[in-house]
Amino acid sequence: MSVTRCGAVCAVLCLSGAGALQAPASAASRPEVSSSRMSPSQMSAVDTQLLTAAHQGNLWEIATGQDARTDATTSCVKEVSAVFVRDHRTLDAGVAEAAKQVGLALPALQSPGQAQQRAALRTVAGKRSYDTQWLRAQYTAHVQTLALIDKELASGTSPVVKALAKGARPVVVQHTQMVLGGVCHGKAPAGSVNAGAAGSRLAAAAYGPQDSTAAAAFAGVLLGGSGVAWVARRRRSSRR
Repeated sequence: MSVTRCGAVCAVLCLSGAGALQAPASAASRPEVSSSRMSPSQMSAVDTQLLTAAHQGNLWEIATGQDARTDATTSCVKEVSAVFVRDHRTLDAGVAEAAKQVGLALPALQSPGQAQQRAALRTVAGKRSYDTQWLRAQYTAHVQTLALIDKELASGTSPVVKALAKGARPVVVQHTQMVLGGVCHGKAPAGSVNAGAAGSRLAAAAYGPQDSTAAAAFAGVLLGGSGVAWVARRRRSSRR
């Protein structure tokens, strides 16, 4: 699997419904974690998957972010990577706290696939291609996380994990804007971004032009409940 398609999953994020996405006031603010307690046996597989993937994704984000500070060739990528390292350290503290509350042991390391992806990136350190591949990998990771977190919010059972996901979502949405389309945009704008346009670009990058059904479905996930209707309307109009 290529670097750009590797399935690194980062931390949790927030995107609420259709319309504009408001940038968070502070990307480094720790998500609020519910005080409810639940044993691992009471959690669903979706809850466990979210905590595990979020933690390993945070480890990957921190490691690749630190690498980019020295391996990247452009100031934009170096600035973005510094923001990612800062925010994902804070986010992972929230994940660790949630895991402690529910009694779930988190893995100590990134997944083998994530470690392989990081190693592949480092083979082009100091070259322009590093920046390109780093941005694409980060973008794909954030897109995949959007889907993972929406899955948790839709079907997770643990109040602790759901609260973590909901509270932390704005950070990764902001991160996604910073590397939108695999291009370095620097710090996310203080204003808002149109969910429809952003969702289409996110879906196209995640699934490619050959999988229009998956891309459309993913765009619907990004747009929330009304996004489902949006996808349906798009499909009906395409048949006319």
